[in-house]
Amino acid sequence: MVLVDNIVLSNFAKVGRVDLLSKAFEKLFVTEQVKEEFEFGVKRGVLPALPRNFEILRLEEYELDIYNSLRTNLGKGEASCLAIAKNRKIPLLTDDFDARKVANILGVPVSGTVGVLARCVEKNLISKDEGNQILKEMIAKGFYSPISDLDEIL
Repeated sequence: MVLVDNIVLSNFAKVGRVDLLSKAFEKLFVTEQVKEEFEFGVKRGVLPALPRNFEILRLEEYELDIYNSLRTNLGKGEASCLAIAKNRKIPLLTDDFDARKVANILGVPVSGTVGVLARCVEKNLISKDEGNQILKEMIAKGFYSPISDLDEIL
């Protein structure tokens, strides 16, 4: 079970491999705010429709204080993900640098696009060569990756 932000979701969607998220994790969640961000990309024609295997989570009343405090420095998607991940003890997938820093402060387990690709290789869902090819495609489509080859982390 994992909560996915728009950046990670978009990286996989842009290369047509959202299926890897479903294969790598048993249950996938996005927040209403992430869904809105993603659907904006769909309307602009840069992203495909959101797959149906994502469960949409709504901020609960008790999560609004942390959400509102995080909104001063983070976007709606990242703030909603962190508020929910913290309160419901759900790991988070994000590549947003500031969101990752906050996740570490809050004690929220965090990974990102590269971590998902590594997990897919480790679970034998894809080969390392296929993972590197997907990473290269993501980089070509605008993903700023901290690495250029999965050998750096595997």
